[in-house]
Amino acid sequence: MKAIILNENGGTDKLIYSTSHPEPEIKPNEVLVNIKATSINRADLVIRGGYPGLALKFPHILGGDITGIVSKTGSDVKNFKVGDRVLSWSIVSESDNYWSRSGKAGQSPDWQYFGMHRAGSYAEYAAVPESSLIKLPDNVSFEEAACLPVAGLTAYHAVKTVGEVQKGDKFFIWGGTSGLGIIAIQLAKLLGAEVFATAGYDHKIEHLKKLGVDHIFNHRDGLAIDDEILKITQGMGIDVILDYVGPEAFPKNFKMVKKGGKILFCGILTGREAMVSLHQTYLRHISLLGLYLGEKRELEDLVKMVSEGKIKPHVGAAFELKDAAKAHEMMAKGEVIGKIVLIP
Repeated sequence: MKAIILNENGGTDKLIYSTSHPEPEIKPNEVLVNIKATSINRADLVIRGGYPGLALKFPHILGGDITGIVSKTGSDVKNFKVGDRVLSWSIVSESDNYWSRSGKAGQSPDWQYFGMHRAGSYAEYAAVPESSLIKLPDNVSFEEAACLPVAGLTAYHAVKTVGEVQKGDKFFIWGGTSGLGIIAIQLAKLLGAEVFATAGYDHKIEHLKKLGVDHIFNHRDGLAIDDEILKITQGMGIDVILDYVGPEAFPKNFKMVKKGGKILFCGILTGREAMVSLHQTYLRHISLLGLYLGEKRELEDLVKMVSEGKIKPHVGAAFELKDAAKAHEMMAKGEVIGKIVLIP
């Protein structure tokens, strides 16, 4: 089958295109998905480069977004058949333990992520346990679906579940035109929040306007965004901040968050460590909350919202699978609006 193979960690030159990689063998509880679209995530760039403590089993296939058509089913599979349009939760979590019984299977210590712990989606086929699969409505394209398992689900989990954004809340996100940001903004607007967001290019600022963002800031023009937001909110600050930037943004987050507000972390673009003022945290009742991805039921709800036209993923660029290196380079530059999709 066609696949992008990683034989060692490193730069984009380590992404090797093969037309003869072995097709995955499925277990009785798995289906073989003929992948029709996948997308690039920041995690792919981090994993490709080498993440401390993560030992990949080479050759490795990156990619956490699996969507396509069932081409084969294992003997124990009951709810899916050949020809079904499907989308996969990016997580495999099948243990019967405290987390699964609490509805938090995605947080189980033995969770596995496609493209990290398992072979991922940069390929023509992927083996997926039935327990991770979702049926994809006919009116949701494979390209749109490829925007949902990682970026879309993280946005949903952050805004609705962890952030608990409510009508009238002030919601802020750095980099609002990312695949995650576009969905997070739409969700926050649907929930009745007043939305604040940043972008670094004129074409991205125009896109934020189209999304209905209430307050837009260019994070490249030297403006003290935290001070501006405190002026706009008359010193009150932001109820919920969503940050995947990391340490570079942390002091500003801390300054502009409302007393009793939440700062949500789901990324480390500028590093893994930040200084925290503990006494200011408890004196201001600030909640610092980390998160990744979300649960399968949340992804099912998000797919339903896309099918009903309430949420619209944005595909900013599409490449053939063989051009995965170009797609990685494009993501690293940060100039694309929305998701970058690969077509096997």
